[in-house]
Amino acid sequence: MFSPERIVMAQDVLVNPKDGHAASARRGVPEGRLTARWRARLRRFMQRIVPPGLPHERQVWLDSPEAIDRFYQDLDDPAKDFGDVEYVCVTEAMVDVYDVIEFFARMRRRLPPRARVAYSNFNWLLMPLFRIGGLLGLSRNRPFGNFFRNDDIDAFVEMAGWENIRRYQRFLLPVHVPVASWLLDGILARLPVFRLFALNTLFVARMRPEQPGEHCTTSVLIPCKNEEDNVEAAVRRVPDFGRQVELVLINDQSTDATEDRIRQAQAQHPERTIRLARGPGRGKAEAVRAGMAAATGDLCMILDADLTVVPEDLPQFYEAMRARRADFIHGTRFVYPQEQGAMRFANLLGNVFFSVLFSYIVDARTTDTLCGTKVYWRRDWPLFEAMRTNLEGKDLWGDYNLIFGAARYGLKIAQLPVRYFERVAGVSKMTKRARNGLIMLRVCWHGLWTVKFFW
Repeated sequence: MFSPERIVMAQDVLVNPKDGHAASARRGVPEGRLTARWRARLRRFMQRIVPPGLPHERQVWLDSPEAIDRFYQDLDDPAKDFGDVEYVCVTEAMVDVYDVIEFFARMRRRLPPRARVAYSNFNWLLMPLFRIGGLLGLSRNRPFGNFFRNDDIDAFVEMAGWENIRRYQRFLLPVHVPVASWLLDGILARLPVFRLFALNTLFVARMRPEQPGEHCTTSVLIPCKNEEDNVEAAVRRVPDFGRQVELVLINDQSTDATEDRIRQAQAQHPERTIRLARGPGRGKAEAVRAGMAAATGDLCMILDADLTVVPEDLPQFYEAMRARRADFIHGTRFVYPQEQGAMRFANLLGNVFFSVLFSYIVDARTTDTLCGTKVYWRRDWPLFEAMRTNLEGKDLWGDYNLIFGAARYGLKIAQLPVRYFERVAGVSKMTKRARNGLIMLRVCWHGLWTVKFFW
């Protein structure tokens, strides 16, 4: 015979003890005296990560345990529509979320594939400091040992189908202190060793792709400055892929027959969609901007008209983007061996130097910043325009606008190795190396403060 006690126990065993638990483990726990000021600092920083101009209705801000609970419940409500949400910003610490994997799993089921999640995790090395702060009433009182390593966070989001693509260590102080915050949070927290003692790490996560997306249309932008002998070859050699490929050839105030050759190509190749755009003659960056005004494809690719990176490689970029391996891909000429004479020695040294500098600024391995082949979604173009404004239009080539913009606004960056060959027709526009090197250093200086040291 079963006793009543045993019957109650059996019923309890059948119940999942996690059911009915609040999404935030700190709901109802009193805030500390510094909690609101700390949360405000995180919010201000996250607002600078969110792409400028993103409508408020496409953002979700979770600034309290109660907001996390409501959002968590709404994710389980099929009547709620999250199809337009592009950014979820969680200013509450991820350590306070009761089930991190389920939290991200629900977001994956309901948010669109392009969505990003910005959130933070306390530095577990400083756990005794946070514990003392909780006992003194400066922060929420948390159980001792209730902290995650960043590796744990990476594992949690990966198990739920997400990946962390950016991380920031920004704060050595919990509140803003004039002068001291500029030095400690603005400078030292970004540097090796010092950032080990940052109070938290801020992450930006994107969904991991499960399968390639649908085929899309592509615009191949080809800036042309006195490239009359390369126009026909570019038109013939760019392969067809995806749903449709349109060629946007930009005549950047050429003094030869470049524009006539473009018009001839339009007439002689009616099977191809060829658009003529006109640049202002102020460098490649402005020429690409003129081309973007004419481009209609979902995906945009920049191809140099000198054809030193072969057009036949463009389908590799297309398939990588369609599979969502990255949100922004740039070619790199320094993986495969180069053809002899393809790059002058001075240019090689400059590229290596700026690659090292770029890798430090964007916190990602970048072996070739000036390879002309760049690929991105047209919907992300406003982010690059925002970075152009931040850099005060100093990037004459546009490469830095693109890479810095992708890094600043949470796009996953990847590089794809390409073969690099010697130019066959026309002459190189990369002259005045000393002057151009100084311009690039100026752009990198602005990028350092816009991407690496912003706070």
